[in-house]
Amino acid sequence: MSQSQSNQLAAVPRWIMIVGSVAIAGHLVAVLAMVLAAQSGPWFTPMGPSSALPPPFAESINEVASPNYLRWIKMTNDYHFASNRPALPAAIFEVRLKDQDGKELAILKFPDGKANFWVRHRQSMLARALADDQPVQPTQGELIPAPGQQVHTVQIWDGEPQHQQLRTVPEHLIPRERPVFRPSEWSLLLAKSYARFLCRTHGAASAEVIRHTRESLSPMIWRGFNPPPESTNDFVAHFGDFKP
Repeated sequence: MSQSQSNQLAAVPRWIMIVGSVAIAGHLVAVLAMVLAAQSGPWFTPMGPSSALPPPFAESINEVASPNYLRWIKMTNDYHFASNRPALPAAIFEVRLKDQDGKELAILKFPDGKANFWVRHRQSMLARALADDQPVQPTQGELIPAPGQQVHTVQIWDGEPQHQQLRTVPEHLIPRERPVFRPSEWSLLLAKSYARFLCRTHGAASAEVIRHTRESLSPMIWRGFNPPPESTNDFVAHFGDFKP
């Protein structure tokens, strides 16, 4: 620091320096309290996935600082991102490319073990997005369409317990004796888009997307708990054939 700068700092009233230091310290305390007040997890416990509660002192400070200060300066992000998801099933998928006659040309598996880390990471994210199944609730009673109208239909996973295909059924024929699931609209869009991309890239007439998932195991297995036999098997789901 030069002599002129030292003289300028010395000319600043002491009370201004004290107020500025307090303001900076208060700002840092508010930001750090907001970060510490965020829940961590989810962590895998014997009772299922659970989030850890934040420290009470940080939560108390954040309850005051966030609405009265941080919200006005648009700094309400706690910098916590959902990356630890032990409850999500492991997912991979394969795409079977076919020609005009339905003959199989190649089978591409994703994530690709020969790809670099960044490509495999993006393929893993795609596989996880394809596993976003949603529950389907059967309708109560019999639905009768209006004259000239078709019965409402819904796409569901149907078939054997560990090997199912995507089928379109009327709403009143949704099975009631078992839980029924369907892929989300986002999963269907991703499957169609990627299948069409691979068809154009490899010159195929159609592509069949097949997803393999396996549920995560509870840490209780380390205490001698024997999981059901089906929990170690893959659940195979056929999205069907898509054309470019």
